[in-house]
Amino acid sequence: MERFRQAMEQGVLIFDGGMGSMLIAAGLTRTEVPESWVIHRPEEVMAVHTGYIKAGADVIQTATFGASSVKLASSSAGAGLDPYRINLEAAGLVRDAIEKSGSGCLAAGDIGPTGEFFPPVGTLDEKSAMESFREQAGALAEGGVDILLIETMSDLKEAVVALRAAKEAAELPVVVELTFQEKKRGYFTIMGDTPERAAEVLMSEGADMAGANCTLDSAGMVGLAGRMVKASELPLLFQPNAGQPVMRDGTPEYLQEPEDFASDIEEIVML
Repeated sequence: MERFRQAMEQGVLIFDGGMGSMLIAAGLTRTEVPESWVIHRPEEVMAVHTGYIKAGADVIQTATFGASSVKLASSSAGAGLDPYRINLEAAGLVRDAIEKSGSGCLAAGDIGPTGEFFPPVGTLDEKSAMESFREQAGALAEGGVDILLIETMSDLKEAVVALRAAKEAAELPVVVELTFQEKKRGYFTIMGDTPERAAEVLMSEGADMAGANCTLDSAGMVGLAGRMVKASELPLLFQPNAGQPVMRDGTPEYLQEPEDFASDIEEIVML
């Protein structure tokens, strides 16, 4: 907890970028679960971490976005994988990459959504989700991460369940990011949550940092960030896409120029 607070006091923290897109570039196929590479091709995962460290990231995220038991069980390829082992070893890969680099980066344990929805939209029950997130957070903490990062949540209720589970599983800072779409009336998750509502609820639930990621490009994220800054007293994290993805040979590519992306991020930092 103290390392995280000290790092934030020193200025802006730069989190690393996408893992899935990097593994696709390294040969990940559509039939594979990305998190399986932690076990079967750890050297490739390690190379991504090392690349982000060399690029100047301050926080390196584990390759565990879909490594909850609920998410893994939803596919035939993931059903046979052990979520505890994946999360534990993924944390170890990040720690190894940081220690070998001598960089002093922080390790963030990545927790994504289950891919299912609570009633009346879906059949996910709160107890199962809670147990799944608690197991994942506990394994990541055991593996040595400094932060737990809950990201790409499209439902504020699921984000809160994950946050509560993470707080129960470990005494670590917890960051929570939701994903929003830009509509004529403003920014909303697909479940109708606004940035202002998300900020209010996450503060009350004890999040250590809040924010938004994915879906929006950097220009769209500038507008959302402006609203969230006004609504939140928490430190904030924003991780936009590098433009809207374009499909090429069945693979998404992000084509925004680095200079334009950096300009938008600088605008967000200055808010």
